[in-house]
Amino acid sequence: MAVISGVVVDADGRPVPDARVYLAAGPGSFPDVAALTDDEGRFTLAAGTDGGYTVECRSERGGVSQVAGTAVTVRGGSAGPVEIRLA
Repeated sequence: MAVISGVVVDADGRPVPDARVYLAAGPGSFPDVAALTDDEGRFTLAAGTDGGYTVECRSERGGVSQVAGTAVTVRGGSAGPVEIRLA
């Protein structure tokens, strides 16, 4: 099982806790998984296999919904650290 991990930060680079992070697209079939970021904005997702994925996150902060995403390539069962920045 491949692993994607990283951090969600706001426009000022501060960690975003409790953001929902999920796989939006990827090779073949992949698990329908989501994770909530911890107090330091970190997350880990299980991906089905090596390949290209789109990782997205959604955060509800101060009554405002924010969505952001990034392309990630998984090789050898993992991806380098991923940073998703909410505007």
